[in-house]
Amino acid sequence: MIPVYVVDLDQCDPKKCTGKRMEKFGLGREIPANKVPAGSIVLSASGNQCLSPADAKRARRGVVVLDLTWTNIDQEPHLKGVLLRRLPYLLAANPVNWGKPWHLNSAEAVLAALLIMGFDEQAELFMPRFNWAPEFVNLNRQLLEAYRAAEGPEEVEKIQNDYIESIRKE
Repeated sequence: MIPVYVVDLDQCDPKKCTGKRMEKFGLGREIPANKVPAGSIVLSASGNQCLSPADAKRARRGVVVLDLTWTNIDQEPHLKGVLLRRLPYLLAANPVNWGKPWHLNSAEAVLAALLIMGFDEQAELFMPRFNWAPEFVNLNRQLLEAYRAAEGPEEVEKIQNDYIESIRKE
């Protein structure tokens, strides 16, 4: 299993916080921003490359999710010595942002990253802990399968862009 770290910026209701739930169920460990391991993959909306299966080897140093609200996304901390990766187009299945593209909560982001990189056993641990997790996988099944079959970030980006273009035409 790869290490999963949560940098909690204390911006959400602790009772609803998926980062805290990941920690509670042993699916992630909270760390301060200044303790993010060098070389780890940080899931970030400001990443210049999409996460891809090619990142799986690098994920052994850890996958980090920044737990902050979408309204404060511009307050993302600056981290050095890490690989910033953004998730490709996926629809949220959580009750707050259901159906919104890119508006994943922290647990959805980690689940998506694990599935894209091929860490299925670890991703399976999310299913009984988050009631929306199976819906998230079903809602995004085609895209997740396509992304995980890609060779690198450029191919993931192309799959994403082709998909977005196809739904615009509809």
